Parts: sequence; C-alpha cells; structure tokens
Amino acid sequence: MNINMNTKKTPSSGIIKKQRLLGAAFAAPAALLVLFATIIPVAWNIVLSFSNWSIIGENSFAGLTHYMEVFANKAALKTVWQSITISLVASVTAMILGTCLAIMIYRVSRLEGAFFRFLFYGPGMLPMTVVGLLFTFVLATDEGLVNNFLKLVGLANLTSPWLAEKGTVLIVIGLVQGWRSSGTIMMLIYTAILGIPESLRESAHLDGASFITQVRRIILPLIRSTIQMAFSFMVMWAFKTYDIVWSMTGGGPGDLSKTTPILIVEQAFKFNKFGYASALSLVYAALIIFVIIIIRKGLGGETYEY
Repeated sequence: MNINMNTKKTPSSGIIKKQRLLGAAFAAPAALLVLFATIIPVAWNIVLSFSNWSIIGENSFAGLTHYMEVFANKAALKTVWQSITISLVASVTAMILGTCLAIMIYRVSRLEGAFFRFLFYGPGMLPMTVVGLLFTFVLATDEGLVNNFLKLVGLANLTSPWLAEKGTVLIVIGLVQGWRSSGTIMMLIYTAILGIPESLRESAHLDGASFITQVRRIILPLIRSTIQMAFSFMVMWAFKTYDIVWSMTGGGPGDLSKTTPILIVEQAFKFNKFGYASALSLVYAALIIFVIIIIRKGLGGETYEY
C-alpha cells in the first residue's frame, strides 16, 4: 500500500533571517527618530523632575519636592483648570462643527463636495499662531470686526472686550481653536461616512426614513468608533494650548488665560526651574492620558462588518 504524503515547503532559515534583517533595516530610521525625539526626552524629563537643576548650577536630588510643590501651588492648579476649560470648549466645538460639515458635504454632489471640503479644511492648514493673530484683530475691543458688526446691526449692548474679560477669554480661545481644527475632524468623519455601504441608506430611504433619521439611526452609530478616535485626537491637540493662547493673549490679561504649557515654558526658560517644570509637565501629561481614557470608555465604540 503506497501512501502519498504532501509536504509543504518552508522557506529556509537563511531566507527568514534575511527578511528579518531587511525589516529591521527599514524600521531602524523610524526607531531612531522615536528614540531621540520621544523616548530619551521623556526619560530625561522624568529624571529632571526628581532633581534640582538650573543649567548653571549643580544637579542635586530633590525627591518628590517638585511634585508636592505642584499640588500645593494654587497658581499652577489654576492654569490646569484653564487648560481643561479651553480644551473642553475646543474639542466640543470641533466635533460638533466637523461632524455637521461632514454630513452636509456627504449630501451634496461630488464636485460641490470637493469645493466645500477644500474650503472648510483650509483653516486647518494655517499655523495656529497665524490664526491666533488673525482673531486678535477680529475680536479687538474698539476696531474689531465682531464688535463693529454688532454695532452696525444695532446690537451695541452685546459688544465686549472678548479677550480681556474673565468670563469670555477662555471660551473665545476655545471656540477659535475648535473652529481651526474642525476641518480635520470633518475629513475624518467624512471618510468614515464614505465607508458605509450605500445599500443601507437606500434601504432606509425606501422604508420611508428621512435623512435626519438615517443620520441618527444608521450613520452616527456606524461611525461611532471613528468619532471616538477623532475626539481623542482632538483632546490631545486641544490640551497643547500654547501657541494659540500666546498669540492671542500671551496668557493675559494678568493670568486669566495662562495655561499649563505656558507656565511650564515660563518656569523652565524664564526662572530656570527645570525640575519643577518637568514635574508639572509629567502631572499634566498624566491628566491628559486620564482624560483620554475616560473619553474612550465613555464613548465606547463598536466595530461593524458590512
């Protein structure tokens, strides 16, 4: 009795080693970039947070002194709260505006959609400092476009020094940052919507569902994971409130709009308190990670197979 056994040929160990070496060679530049641009700076930042170092002085061990100082400093905690306020306003603004724009563009033709995508994504290509400087003129108290428009339409009682009042400065900065980032959110949401099979929407339309119902019952649930991802990215971007705040108010008036990134740079490069600045930056980074985890848990996000 003859038994034929088919054996699969496997690549020799030499070929496998060559493939691994080739893969390592391609990954090496990116790994070096991550090492020198991220891992080493973060490790050095952790070391600095436990030491006293001011460039010209000697480096001595400080233990948890800087961390205790961070939590005991009311001014530092105030900047954290102001950073959270700006981030919250910016993230909500960008998500609502970006999602609405994506849904509206999805409804128009391809030619019109291409034009509106370019138009609404335009602000996202501008540097944050340029946007900030632009809106300092738009929101100026006496010669600003907003106040002059309100006066023109007979609503002079609504004029305000938008960037100089405690109740408005943080919200206005958040709105500007959210508007600037809404184009990126729009593109992410629009791409996710295009991935939904057209047959699902057509079936709903044949069943008599309006477009609003389709958005609520089909589109938004199916892109929930993308919304979660976009919201997480937006929160990370919004917490980096240095350039937009510095270009619009410089952290003022007084310290009404001073955020944690501004305080970190100030403590490090103005007062040479690198240990304290490092501790504050690590506490701030831990806060951002915690907020993102809460967002991801809260939004959930499910994956659907069509």
